[in-house]
Amino acid sequence: MSSTEAELSQQQLIAVAKEFGTPVYIYHAETIARQYAKLKDAFKGVNARFFYACKALTNINILKYMHQLGANLDCVSMNEVRLGMMAGFAPENILFTPNCVDFGEYLEAKDLGVCINIDNISILEQFGNRFGSSYPVCIRLNPHIMAGGNFKICLRQN
Repeated sequence: MSSTEAELSQQQLIAVAKEFGTPVYIYHAETIARQYAKLKDAFKGVNARFFYACKALTNINILKYMHQLGANLDCVSMNEVRLGMMAGFAPENILFTPNCVDFGEYLEAKDLGVCINIDNISILEQFGNRFGSSYPVCIRLNPHIMAGGNFKICLRQN
């Protein structure tokens, strides 16, 4: 970036701060697109789907942009699922990955037609007893290994 471009950017940022006040959050769409393209390119030739973690940033405009780029959406709450649908994500492109939620949220997710990720054997049994194999779900295995709890992930000291 040349000094002229840097000055222009600084002037633009000051103008935005004056117009909208501070704090103000500004996202660089070209950088987001470039990073997403790098990810896709890294897996070229592989049948892979990429899911943006909604919990990272629920700004509706960012969600719309991620949708426009072709990303899918990973949501941890029904509010995020609804926000994703408002941003244009189709239910089949939303993965609901809750943790410690009421069974009613799983039912709501099913009613909306989103993909459901279940990581709790009790919930899996309830869901299976209610719907059998009529609604596909993903099963997430969680070995409950914390940092330092396994030789493969503990820090080694020389």
